[in-house]
Amino acid sequence: MVPLLKDTVSFQEKAEDSPAYLVIKRENWAERLSVKFLKQPSVRKIQLDKDGEFAVRQIVKEMTVEEIAGEIKAHFGNEAEPILPRLVRFLDILESQEWITWKE
Repeated sequence: MVPLLKDTVSFQEKAEDSPAYLVIKRENWAERLSVKFLKQPSVRKIQLDKDGEFAVRQIVKEMTVEEIAGEIKAHFGNEAEPILPRLVRFLDILESQEWITWKE
């Protein structure tokens, strides 16, 4: 299966001295009201650590979960162990927040 970022979610690359982010548009009715009347930002930024950043880069490339795990192993080596349980947990979090969808 291939995890895909939803249309309302984008990946903001890491700049020189700043971390990488997931940028989530505020689109449900309550969020739109808070943006309009409470002057809240129109997007939320979720800061990613180095592992999350690397995984999201692979998601953007439309890789399967197995391919993502292989890329993580190749990039981080034994430091990333246990790879699959950590990756599945990360994807579960993204899915529970409704930031990704799945393609077979």
